[in-house]
Amino acid sequence: MSKKLLLPAFFPDATYGTIHSVPLHLLSPTIPGIIVTTLHYHLLNLDAVPLRKRLPLLQDKIILSDSGGFQVLSLIHNSKKGKITKEGAFFNFNGIQVKLTPEKSQEIQHNIGSDIRVVLDYPLMGHETKSTIKKSVEITTAWAKRAKDTFLQLLGISNKEFAKTSPVIKTNSKGQKYIQFDRPLLFAVVQGGNSKEFRELSARQLTKIGFDGYGFGGWPLTPDGKFNTEIIKIFANSLPKNKILYGMGIGTPDDIAKSVKLGLTLFDCVIPTRNARHGLLYVTKGNGETYGKHFDVLRIRKQEYNNDLRPLDSKCNCPVCQSYTRSYIRFLLKQKNPVGFTLASLHNLYFYLLR
Repeated sequence: MSKKLLLPAFFPDATYGTIHSVPLHLLSPTIPGIIVTTLHYHLLNLDAVPLRKRLPLLQDKIILSDSGGFQVLSLIHNSKKGKITKEGAFFNFNGIQVKLTPEKSQEIQHNIGSDIRVVLDYPLMGHETKSTIKKSVEITTAWAKRAKDTFLQLLGISNKEFAKTSPVIKTNSKGQKYIQFDRPLLFAVVQGGNSKEFRELSARQLTKIGFDGYGFGGWPLTPDGKFNTEIIKIFANSLPKNKILYGMGIGTPDDIAKSVKLGLTLFDCVIPTRNARHGLLYVTKGNGETYGKHFDVLRIRKQEYNNDLRPLDSKCNCPVCQSYTRSYIRFLLKQKNPVGFTLASLHNLYFYLLR
């Protein structure tokens, strides 16, 4: 079935095929689709059945699956629960070793039945030594080639057919950018840390192999923890302008706005739902506590909202703002009531999806 994706697009995080605290039917009219976490999904043997068979609600939505590459960063680099070799990533879970290769990652995503698939990569935090960054780029390129070969085999198409059917960004009569496609898409991940030299090298190598889209791998952060606009600019300028550029894990509304200006058009992030559960809500400028350039926030657990009978955001038409008060949502979150997590998350997702 042909798929159409309007751009820019934001995909809510749905690790196991569900968004934390939010039933999918509550978001169905607004979301382009969801992003599923390949490694976690596989560990529970959920990929034994295609996701759309479990969730018919997703029939007309786009399923994006990651590669397992972020778990290389979080579980191997940060938590020391595994190792990287040229063959693949090896994770240790309670004494059990799980092997994830570029080929296995594609097989899992194929079983999930996702519409956008990502190749396994070797991510870094961004501030490593030159030799480590060089190794990351070399392995990422080699894995990308292996992943693409497996992807082609699973779909039963040639590289020539792949190139011929690869979508490019178009503009409709309303001035909206979009892509339309009839087969699953394959995205590579550009590595290189905060090095201009290695980001450009990674982009060149991956472009030569040829993919439907390209993601920014690792964290786009400066040494002092600020959003690294310059490295995103280098990433964007090193890749084809008519392909989707994917800001993986980006970020705050301000970070997304900066990235869109630089040419990125696809995003996913856990921030809206994770922050919602901790009482940090996003509202339009002038409706909360001054915070970012494009948004204010409500730290809704504060005492000052105890008797505040206003909606979260007077300029928001989401179901939460139409039906609930700040006072009530504060009460639910203070009581750790699951309904509070749902309402707060739903509002934050609407804020992200409709901007």
